[in-house]
Amino acid sequence: MTTTSKKSQMLQTGTPTDDHTAAYGLWVKREDMACPPPGPPFSKTRGVFAHIEGRPESVIGVLDTFHSQAGHAVARACQLLGKRCINFYPEYKHTPGFRAPQERARELGAELVGLQAGRSAVIYHTARRVLRESAPGAYLMPNALKLAESVSETAKEVRHLPSVEFNTVILPSSSATIAAGVIQGFASRLHQANPSFIIHMGYSRSAEAVFDYVQQMSGVDRETLRSKVTIVDEGYEYKDQSRPGETPSWPCNPYYDLKAFRWWLLNRAAYPGQTLLWNVG
Repeated sequence: MTTTSKKSQMLQTGTPTDDHTAAYGLWVKREDMACPPPGPPFSKTRGVFAHIEGRPESVIGVLDTFHSQAGHAVARACQLLGKRCINFYPEYKHTPGFRAPQERARELGAELVGLQAGRSAVIYHTARRVLRESAPGAYLMPNALKLAESVSETAKEVRHLPSVEFNTVILPSSSATIAAGVIQGFASRLHQANPSFIIHMGYSRSAEAVFDYVQQMSGVDRETLRSKVTIVDEGYEYKDQSRPGETPSWPCNPYYDLKAFRWWLLNRAAYPGQTLLWNVG
């Protein structure tokens, strides 16, 4: 089987863009459909496959966090590419055991290794040490899957949008890697005016750090980006699901997409014109 056919088994190119303007004033880019089952409904999988495909190592480690789909995504890519996957995940004192993403990763052949829960950076350092000791020569995926390939592969998907002049694009964000890719993709659409972007943070952190990361990863001029990007912080903690509100008909991740969608319903009057929600999954 060629690598191209393996990629097509994992990823869907040209996910639908659905028109929900009558109900919600939104077009919705269904990137939750980027990776069909048995992979996760998670648009970062685009970069995951490309990154692992380019690595020479036969053993790939990955760190999950509380509600991460990283291990599931890496396990699917490794299954198709014939590599061994070791999925590290946090063990919580009051809720021990696997969560659903780890179960899915195990079903795809991943080996699960529990680590004491704590700060992400600390667990990642521990995972690196354990991987180095247990599988010399193995490769550990970057924390939070901050991959240049996720940016470039997401940018390509912008080409498949309908010929609509979007005024605003809403980008639900964790690391903001997908946001960087969407912005990069729009920057290359020279025949159309670029919209304004709302980066809706799924949890609170430094807005300036998020902006710096998006600028670095997208490659868009800093002053241009500053004029185009608004960062929204509603005060969520990392483990928080969305506050109560209306739920749309398409799948909405409660940690990211649903928060952005419900924010939009409360603020849509301030944003006339055509609006796109990039549903990351």
